[in-house]
Amino acid sequence: MQNLCKVELLYGKLLCKTKAINQQPVRYTRKPRWLPKAPTKMFRVPVRPQISPDENKELFRLYTNYRTTMKSIQEQLEYELETSYTGQEVLQEIANKEEVLWAKCMDVNDNWNAEVATEREQRLAKEREDRREEILAQLIEKEEDKKKKLEAVEEIIRLEKEKSKTYITVENIDEAIEKALDNVVDHKYALDLAGNIFKGNDPNEPTTGTMSFQTLGVQSIN
Repeated sequence: MQNLCKVELLYGKLLCKTKAINQQPVRYTRKPRWLPKAPTKMFRVPVRPQISPDENKELFRLYTNYRTTMKSIQEQLEYELETSYTGQEVLQEIANKEEVLWAKCMDVNDNWNAEVATEREQRLAKEREDRREEILAQLIEKEEDKKKKLEAVEEIIRLEKEKSKTYITVENIDEAIEKALDNVVDHKYALDLAGNIFKGNDPNEPTTGTMSFQTLGVQSIN
């Protein structure tokens, strides 16, 4: 009983290590097994087959060979399973294979990390260069705007300086008053259709160097 349990356990471990077996469901083409015997065959006794002595000896020989072969295969499987699970050399070989596989995986991982690091450094370098160019362009634009503002301020200051020459101050107020009295500006003047200016304080009194409307023959416009 113990040997049978051991064999079943070993066969179970062997099946776990092998690939899955393709299974196909059975479809009964005849009467299922769980149905009882037909009433017509209830009391039918089958005829026992008669085997000749020579055929019986041949069947015994074949069965003996089959049993010997299966027992040899069973012993070989038990030995291989025991050595594969308990052998020190096998365990060491498995450990070596796992170590080699781990080293290979680490090499692949290191290569991937190196590639990713290289791509990251290139991307960061490009981003830094783009950022530097953007900041430089902004600084240049700000400098140009500042220069334009300074030029506009300088132009305003220059114009104000030019205008300041005509300003009336405490020092030149007397001179400005005398100049205004000497050069009286008469804003009472008229224009004809030709653009001639007619000046004079009294409109009835003709002014020297001016012409009247009758002289020019100016026509009124309805």
